[in-house]
Amino acid sequence: MGSIDKTPLDRGNRPDPYPLPKTSYNAHQPVSAVIIGAGIAGIATAVLLQAKVPNLTYAIFDRHVRVGGTWEENQYPGVRCDVPSHAYQLSFAPNPHWTEFYASGAEIRQYYEDVVHKFGVDKHLKLQHEVVQAVWLTDYAHWHITVRNLVSSLEYTVTAQFLISATGRLNSAGPPNIPGLDTFQGEIVHTARWGHNVNLNNKRVAVIGNGASGMQVLPAILPRVAHLSHFARTRNWVSAAFNGGLNARAAQKGNPAGHSIPEETRSHYASLEGQKDYLAYRKELDATFHTGFAAFYFGSEANSKVRKDLTALISERVNHDPELLAKLIPDYAPVCKRLTPAPGYLEALSDPNVDFIQTPISCITPTSIETTDGQQYPVDTIITATGFPDNYTPAYPLIGKSGTDIRDIWGPRGTVGYPKSYFGVMTPDFPNYFFVMQTQGTPFGGTVPVKCEQTATYIAACIRKIQSQSYASLEPSQEATDDFDAVVEGFFVDKTTSDTCSSWWKSGPGPSRVTMGWPGTMHHKGDVTRTPRWEDFVFQRRKDATQNRFHYFHSGLAVREEEGDPDVLTSYLTTQDDVDLQTLHEGWTRGY
Repeated sequence: MGSIDKTPLDRGNRPDPYPLPKTSYNAHQPVSAVIIGAGIAGIATAVLLQAKVPNLTYAIFDRHVRVGGTWEENQYPGVRCDVPSHAYQLSFAPNPHWTEFYASGAEIRQYYEDVVHKFGVDKHLKLQHEVVQAVWLTDYAHWHITVRNLVSSLEYTVTAQFLISATGRLNSAGPPNIPGLDTFQGEIVHTARWGHNVNLNNKRVAVIGNGASGMQVLPAILPRVAHLSHFARTRNWVSAAFNGGLNARAAQKGNPAGHSIPEETRSHYASLEGQKDYLAYRKELDATFHTGFAAFYFGSEANSKVRKDLTALISERVNHDPELLAKLIPDYAPVCKRLTPAPGYLEALSDPNVDFIQTPISCITPTSIETTDGQQYPVDTIITATGFPDNYTPAYPLIGKSGTDIRDIWGPRGTVGYPKSYFGVMTPDFPNYFFVMQTQGTPFGGTVPVKCEQTATYIAACIRKIQSQSYASLEPSQEATDDFDAVVEGFFVDKTTSDTCSSWWKSGPGPSRVTMGWPGTMHHKGDVTRTPRWEDFVFQRRKDATQNRFHYFHSGLAVREEEGDPDVLTSYLTTQDDVDLQTLHEGWTRGY
């Protein structure tokens, strides 16, 4: 063979070629992220990102002492999930050891502590740390994040390419705005700020609020108190369970746990031979959460049937008392807001030791609660089960690339006035900023943990796009965001959520904008978001790629070819039985 002529070619008038870097192409350049919140959303996001985004450095900041989010925040008597335990868990971390059909808050919190340790998330946790400000630095293409150590009160800053808000919606509890509340001489406690030294024995107790926490705490404390005054200004559709098929499993009327799960069953599910049975049970249970969408249509036959069934249930639980029934049945459509399974609550309202008061509170005196009709109710302790304020807008300054605080856009008096998003995960002017299970991010059907997994998976794809190509950041275009927003607005026009109820699903009381929901079901969202629409995004190039968008090609070799591991180089080969033609050559793994 003759020698190779290395004389440069005569290029004529063609421009000089772009000087490609000599290093090999690496699809997994180092990236960094900060996750705010160590509840379900934050933990699911952390586990999936560290698996789906190789070469990721991240930290999770949470202001609580322990992980668990709402299950750390809420520790009032009777707190438990009203979704079955074996459905209310991460799909990749099934727990065969749940002890009750409806798990207590403490057991759920322990489950997430176990997940954190099992998947190594604990190494990235910064508990009792609160984010107090985040500013996007365009030139640097990083978030500059100020964090306060709640133990020492010292503040410091960290930087990260990606900022992910996983703070949830059910937090930041505050006392209700009732005149005279600060003059009350007895004890005042919010259900989300429960002190374990609260003494209710033989006390005259007031429970203000009849949302999920109010309905749970009331029957739990009733046996201990001298008298209970329950102030409930709204009416709620109370259900036996979210899905009719679950009623039989929660058959013990008045038992909030539904039923205990025998040790024999738990041991079988945990055993090697019981894994198939456990999977079949999980599938059976989860399938019940993907039905009943027809009931969300206003005026539908399905919704009318829900109204009829719930009315019959409420009537039965209050022993068909016409006076009490007249106070309980709402005038808005069922599923206008979240149904409230509340074993024992309706039965407690018939107890002679309970006053059920719907007249609005006018003021609170040092020793009593006074209603607008002039009645006074002497109390020793006040429990406020009044929920949480709007949590879609960050509680801290979040400054985007234009220098604008997102609160001045999304806030009630902001330029938009509600949390306007793209796909319930991003918003224009805030590059590399994501949120999980917040505005417009919650589809119908399914359960919260799996919905968090969906969003975390989408975020991972966006991060890998930046990581593997010549980009520093991405954000949705205003046009794409406006189009998605219009779809959301139109979707809810004929849904029960647009009826007259007030709900944390909405931006305000009555028939206001639905801010929580995705315009479709969980499976719809999964299909739509499986591959991001890159044409909807505005990208900022890395500084080293300003001359040529394909700078990331580098030398034309891939890093794994340098490493030379035969298994990695041939990872496209497997046994014929393991070949899935639908996903063949679509993998992104570290080796292939």
